[in-house]
Amino acid sequence: MNREKSSLSHRALEPLDQKDLMSYVRDPKKRTVIYGVTDRLDDPWYVRVNDFFIDELTRISPKEKSRFFHSLKLLVLSGVQFIKSMRMLGERTDNVHFARIINTITYDMEHNGLSFSESIQKYPKVFEASEVKMIYSGELTGKIEESLDSLAAQLQKNIELKMQIKSALMYPMTVIVALFLAGMAVMLFIVPKLMSLFTSLGGNLPLSTKILIGMSNVITSFWWLILTVIAFLVFMFINWKNSPEGSVKWDEFILSLPVIKSLVRNIQTVRISQNFAALMASGIPINKALIVLSQIIPNKIVGQDIAALELKVRKGATLHEAFAEAENIDPVVSEIIEVGEKSGHISDVLKQLGDQYELEVDAQLKNLSTILEPVIMVVVAVGVVFLLFAVMTPIFQMNELFTQS
Repeated sequence: MNREKSSLSHRALEPLDQKDLMSYVRDPKKRTVIYGVTDRLDDPWYVRVNDFFIDELTRISPKEKSRFFHSLKLLVLSGVQFIKSMRMLGERTDNVHFARIINTITYDMEHNGLSFSESIQKYPKVFEASEVKMIYSGELTGKIEESLDSLAAQLQKNIELKMQIKSALMYPMTVIVALFLAGMAVMLFIVPKLMSLFTSLGGNLPLSTKILIGMSNVITSFWWLILTVIAFLVFMFINWKNSPEGSVKWDEFILSLPVIKSLVRNIQTVRISQNFAALMASGIPINKALIVLSQIIPNKIVGQDIAALELKVRKGATLHEAFAEAENIDPVVSEIIEVGEKSGHISDVLKQLGDQYELEVDAQLKNLSTILEPVIMVVVAVGVVFLLFAVMTPIFQMNELFTQS
């Protein structure tokens, strides 16, 4: 963020007394910070370090943005002046970094003559392109309250969908992690103690016991190397997945998985329907709405399809005809859009479609959890049986030797 010096220093905005500097560290909301205007380079190092953590490392969640847009809408509808509403929200926001951004937006609108959309456009890491476009459309049409309401509702729907997906995956991930940690504990602490007993007996050990002892030796001797390799592979995978080529390949792979292909496709249908409905309701022209939609859809393959159909619409094709030719978009979207084109209410029918598919996705996620539970139980059972067989077989052999003697 821009922090270059200005003729208006932070001393004019927030007079700092030496005895109060530590209180600013303990309670950063006491400081009025406006990015690009206030100059904090002369502050003590501990204040600047604290500001670094606030300015660079503090995350602003979609839930906080949804609450911000909803609260701003309510204040404006209540007759509170827009600038005053922004000041009130800046004071009430618990997230210090977000409060500073709101203060800067308010300052730009009041002193620099920028519009709300122009002010929030300075923060692409916080406000997405679709949100800026919807605000801009609301400013042009004089329906800023409706744009704010649509943004708040859409952000809330996105949050709920993500929570549903995380909830469905929580149980299998927890079991897998617990199984991995339990296996590592057995290999590091239990097997080495049994190994000395087994080797002292001599004779031939079962193959399963030999495999278990070999795995334990490798893990005990090279645990640091194994952790390093795993961390390196995870780091490389994340970098590859976040790269332009890797993200496309990964999204293409996800769409091709036979078990979850239908679920992923329905999730994309929900996102397309709800986001496109919100963009259309805000008065954004169809071509621009399609461009924004192609940028905000998480799956890059589907985003490419939307970008391609935008070109077809620009060449004269109807909206439903263009959607019908998209390979990775459910044909029902095209059918619903055709109905909307005939009735003149595309955004309404798309919203209804999104709500309907949201219920279907919820049911599919619950079914996915039900399907994964027995699969995980089988994996756990196989691991436990192998461990018991590898440990108990030599013990039974010891019992036979003692009985014969």
